[in-house]
Amino acid sequence: MKRTTEQQIEETESKLKELKKKKVLEDDKSEWVKIPKLNIEIQNKIHDKGKSYDELVKKYGKEELEKNLPTYAQLQFLRNLENEGKIKLGLLDTWEFVKQEDDISKKNDYVAGFCADSDDCGLSCYRNSRDSYSNLGVRFVRRKKK
Repeated sequence: MKRTTEQQIEETESKLKELKKKKVLEDDKSEWVKIPKLNIEIQNKIHDKGKSYDELVKKYGKEELEKNLPTYAQLQFLRNLENEGKIKLGLLDTWEFVKQEDDISKKNDYVAGFCADSDDCGLSCYRNSRDSYSNLGVRFVRRKKK
């Protein structure tokens, strides 16, 4: 089946849009903290506060967003490190999106969040992707550069 010129234009524009979203992450000037024990780097600050998950998908693209979110286990590990995690990354007072790793919640289109204060922390897997809160934000993680 031969594609029309209009279809080719639409496909090219779609690819360009995805590349632009990927470039936003590549050009990011945030300070990254190296965590050798996990072989990762993580942004030291939360950004895009007050945006819903759906808004973040529009900004970064679903694939790029989900690829770069930290896991609950990573944040929990970092929270237990005195200087590197709790203090340097502000994990004594945080509310941020994390990868949704619960299959049932994924099927229901719920997104996950990590919330912590000085007393405790927790994972919520039932958040609606359209919800936004002024303190809820995102930070990214990436494999440590060699």
